[in-house]
Amino acid sequence: MKKLLLLFAATLTLASCDSSDDDTDYYFDAVPTVSADVPATMVTDQTYKITIDYKQPTTCYSYATTNIESSVEETENEDNPDEEPTVTKIITFAVINKIEVKSGDECEDLDAIAQTPVNFETLETGSYIFRFWAGLDEDGESIFLEYPVQISE
Repeated sequence: MKKLLLLFAATLTLASCDSSDDDTDYYFDAVPTVSADVPATMVTDQTYKITIDYKQPTTCYSYATTNIESSVEETENEDNPDEEPTVTKIITFAVINKIEVKSGDECEDLDAIAQTPVNFETLETGSYIFRFWAGLDEDGESIFLEYPVQISE
């Protein structure tokens, strides 16, 4: 997860704004996912549209991109250590919004739910967990919505 936060920080650092841009400043930030429409099973070599519902707190927020990161998690069988570990592929999604702050302009509170589609191409079979960043808990740790997915041939 620290890699994902580092990626967000790198995105924010690289996405600086031009000060000659009509007094408009902006920055990028991850917004919490509320839910996602993810099929429980998929077939390889197909493209699936995943719809992500996310919080849009004010009129100054607009969709910019979706960061997608993949990793692999191996779980040992404690009852039989000689058995091959179970391999689960983790796909982590984070919706990134551009937040504009204009001189003299106020952002109107929306507290709305916005949607964005993401096309996901299946390349390998196996057990997957699709994780969607849902915000931070009271200790500042990331919270995720998780959807198990089985991809077969």
